[in-house]
Amino acid sequence: MTPKIFGLAEKNTDGTPDPDKVQIWGMELETRAVLFWLERGRSQFAVFDTAENANARFGDLFNLTLYRP
Repeated sequence: MTPKIFGLAEKNTDGTPDPDKVQIWGMELETRAVLFWLERGRSQFAVFDTAENANARFGDLFNLTLYRP
């Protein structure tokens, strides 16, 4: 299966994702979704069941929303 790319982006005023302001990128596989980011010069990652679950956790925490290019 080919991974599906997704991101967590800043919201426009209408609540839709701003594709130019994606803060965290990830990839969704058949059974998992993985987010990747750089924090204080170190690579970080988090694993979730789906991209929607990643959005529910990190999107709410950082006021971001799910973006699928």
